[in-house]
Amino acid sequence: MVSRKIKNVIHMIYENEEEFRKYLPDVKFTKNWREGDEGSWVRTDDGQICQVLKRGKLKKGSAKYTHSYVRTAIGTFLCDGKTKMEGEPRENMYSFGVNGISPYQHYKNKKELTAKEFLFAKYVAKGDGIAEAFMKAFPTNQKEYAEYKGKILVNTDRVKKVIREEVDKVLNDAEITPLYLLEQMKAIIDKNESQDKDKIQALKTLMQISGMMDTEKRSESVTLFQGFTKEQLDAISAGNQKQLVSAEREVEK
Repeated sequence: MVSRKIKNVIHMIYENEEEFRKYLPDVKFTKNWREGDEGSWVRTDDGQICQVLKRGKLKKGSAKYTHSYVRTAIGTFLCDGKTKMEGEPRENMYSFGVNGISPYQHYKNKKELTAKEFLFAKYVAKGDGIAEAFMKAFPTNQKEYAEYKGKILVNTDRVKKVIREEVDKVLNDAEITPLYLLEQMKAIIDKNESQDKDKIQALKTLMQISGMMDTEKRSESVTLFQGFTKEQLDAISAGNQKQLVSAEREVEK
């Protein structure tokens, strides 16, 4: 049994139904906490018994519909099918986050990829715009909301990984490898034709698509050779193609 003082009132959290019955043998509780009313006792997903201190409604994002939520001594939880009420009391009982983590951070940093997120990543990799891809994968017609949520998703590691894999498939089918790009760029730089700048720009675009260049985070001179070992870089400088091919390439984990 755990107690928590909220606004000078002690609220109890019972470990299980058996403990609850020792102290409140005749009091009823709601088995599904999502259906609990304000003031009622409810059972959490891990079997604890606590009281609903507040029940309210929350508008989620730019959507027109609202979600119900309940606040207990454990924390505040959305009454949807995905959210679970379980574990230790949250440090901030007024936050919808998990153990003090905000919903935004939880959504952005979680590792598991849902089926809809996978579809979203596939559409983006295919060339759809962020809002368009989100509206195709998720049931919404709100373009601003889709743009906002899509931008968050496209910057998560779980979605980036799928996009990376899908783009790699296309590049591999076209035999566009980092080694090929380096060889072509070196050959163009060695030429003296006046139109080389246009070809170099095209190659830079291919390198950006392949992930070798990250113009937002690193300088071009560093990212040009992103993913290659010191031995490979030395081979490129020396023009030793045989050594370059045989050098072991680092694989990003």
